[in-house]
Amino acid sequence: MENLSLIYGKHAVKEFIKKHPNLIKKIYVSSDFKIDKLNHEFQILKVDLKKIENLVGNEVNHQGVVAEVKEFNYKPFGEVLKEMADDEPKLVLILDQIQDPYNFGAIIRSSSLLGVDQIVILDHKQVFVNSTVVKTSAGTVYDMNISKVTNLSNAIKDLQKKGFWIYSTHLNSESCDMRKVDFANKTAIVIGNEHKGVSELVMKNSDMNVFIPSTNTIDSYNANVATSLILFHVANYIGKLK
Repeated sequence: MENLSLIYGKHAVKEFIKKHPNLIKKIYVSSDFKIDKLNHEFQILKVDLKKIENLVGNEVNHQGVVAEVKEFNYKPFGEVLKEMADDEPKLVLILDQIQDPYNFGAIIRSSSLLGVDQIVILDHKQVFVNSTVVKTSAGTVYDMNISKVTNLSNAIKDLQKKGFWIYSTHLNSESCDMRKVDFANKTAIVIGNEHKGVSELVMKNSDMNVFIPSTNTIDSYNANVATSLILFHVANYIGKLK
């Protein structure tokens, strides 16, 4: 059961029904839960609380409602490039070997809120969309375009051909304070691995290294926090937030 893609909580499940009713397999209910429209194709199963807790555990606020949803489909990167040809503001997030599913899920949730058009990840050495990612993202993973590629440097070069500027988050002698950067209308932000940061080759192929200012009380921001901070700044700068 732990490998199922599950969304829980009354509000989260109701929102998912509105947005993606065709992606729901079953809904398990152990409390009062009303669904506005009855012309759905998924099953609604009345179960006891123990069944709910077996699915998601008793440490989360499931409110007696759990939806089992279909497997996530990744978007081919070639299709993404075709959609990036216009001159509208675009914001792409490139993840360089994020390995913690909780970080990945939280990053997806922030990306959904901050107008990210596309997430690009490696097809190896990277956590993929699994049940933990789905739960941590509160189901917003299904609102997000995510592509897997074999080589991030090649993906970066393809984006550059479409007019993107690539900004790697990394602190070194050549890094610029993100507050002083004139971000391009078509921007791609690279976030590195939780422990190693952005790989050297990816940095080399990026247009600029940027850093997120801090008090330097500790070493660095958590990958999820760093992503949220820079995405908010860039999304606001290029006009993605209305």
